[in-house]
Amino acid sequence: MTEIHRRFAHIGAGRVVAAGLVLALVAGACGPSVPSAAPSITASPVPAITASPSAASTPIASPSAASTPIASPSAAGACPVVPQTGGRLPSDRIIDLQVAAGATADTLTFVFGLASLGGQVGAARGSLDAAQPPYTQAGSGAAVEVIGAHVIRVRFDGMSLQNDAGEEIYKGQAEIKPSFPALRDAVVFDSSEGVIAWYIGYDGTGCVTLARSGTRLTVTIAHG
Repeated sequence: MTEIHRRFAHIGAGRVVAAGLVLALVAGACGPSVPSAAPSITASPVPAITASPSAASTPIASPSAASTPIASPSAAGACPVVPQTGGRLPSDRIIDLQVAAGATADTLTFVFGLASLGGQVGAARGSLDAAQPPYTQAGSGAAVEVIGAHVIRVRFDGMSLQNDAGEEIYKGQAEIKPSFPALRDAVVFDSSEGVIAWYIGYDGTGCVTLARSGTRLTVTIAHG
């Protein structure tokens, strides 16, 4: 083989390797996308918590077969026992908390904004479970008074709590004490190191459910 032939053979091999790398990158970019939502977050205080998403809602997480119940029904007719679970959030930035009273249930709606720049998909996750006394502030350990016969805990991890100017992203109240038939209290007990969490106190034996619709996550407490 002449020197010219050897040079052309070397250049051809390099082109084959480069083409292979391009094809590999294209295949990776076209792989399955990360789902925007997982099934509903549910847990069970006393009375226990169940998930009952409506047809228009997208569940956030589903119970794992390996999970164990965290509470038992306190009376006949109470909600069935369900395991504690967690799931992905609409984004890593929560901007507001809204409460409302209805004819048969009270609601707390967590409103999420646009994700932070560079925020990883699926990094922000939430959980809902039964809270047990003593109720305390994270970090300081100071006592937190929560109004209501039952208390649940809603916790969001992997959150962006401040914007680029150092301003707090969450603009809602740190504590809400509505005089609703079921919902009695919602108080922030942690807002640090990527975590924001609430104690939620309520009365009655109504079931607690959670569902997602778009960028909103709603906890519903039935009157009981």
